[in-house]
Amino acid sequence: MGSRPEGHADISKLLTLDNMQGVIAHGAMAAPVPTATPGTAGDVVLVSSNAFTTTSSILIDGESRRMHIVGEIRNESTTPRSAGKVRIKIYDAANNVIGSRWTYAFDDIIMPGRTTAFWESYPSLIYFSDETNDFPEGWTRYEISLSPRDLYPSEELPIDVTVHDVQASVGDDGRLHVEGTVRNDDSRPQKWDGDVYAILYDQQDKILNVSRSSWPEELQPGQSTHFEVTLSYDELTDYSRYLVQAYAEAE
Repeated sequence: MGSRPEGHADISKLLTLDNMQGVIAHGAMAAPVPTATPGTAGDVVLVSSNAFTTTSSILIDGESRRMHIVGEIRNESTTPRSAGKVRIKIYDAANNVIGSRWTYAFDDIIMPGRTTAFWESYPSLIYFSDETNDFPEGWTRYEISLSPRDLYPSEELPIDVTVHDVQASVGDDGRLHVEGTVRNDDSRPQKWDGDVYAILYDQQDKILNVSRSSWPEELQPGQSTHFEVTLSYDELTDYSRYLVQAYAEAE
């Protein structure tokens, strides 16, 4: 069941860490649960999700409100898999569908045992013709479904990129800034830009928020570069740790 969180985060303490996780803040919030958790044990599954609203000075079709839906996905199988399309449906109190969107997980190919995430918002500047883009006025719940699949013959496994020297601090903008270095530990060069993303979790280890950024360099084996990911914790009142991961494809 999706629900609107209440309150505002109160930052109490920040840590500098090497293992990419740590206690950062305190508060109180019950993370929402979707009406259905797709997948079965031994496959790609939705671990947890969250929905919250924000406002922006940038209007989209005259609308300043944004509804955000984030989720954590894990490959519980023994082989590399894809989550396929992540489909989201929004319902009102009368059980009518008032919003429909789809997106993809940050990891195109999810390695066994690995967690990844996704993010979607209504309305947004870019969307597809089969999606709604209005703020879902009166929403009461949401459903998330996955379409796990095996890899196509043409798909190559992602390269092994790792993050190091991770630090987190609250900036003058009131947002959480997570930075460090990302390194290509693979024998293959990187293709295209790579992505680093940070996932915030509450004290029950459920996802609260997520953000990602790209690094423009195409890293060669053994090469490193700096990254920074910025997260807003407005409307989110309780997070206890974060996870930072990187993803890149082979050249």
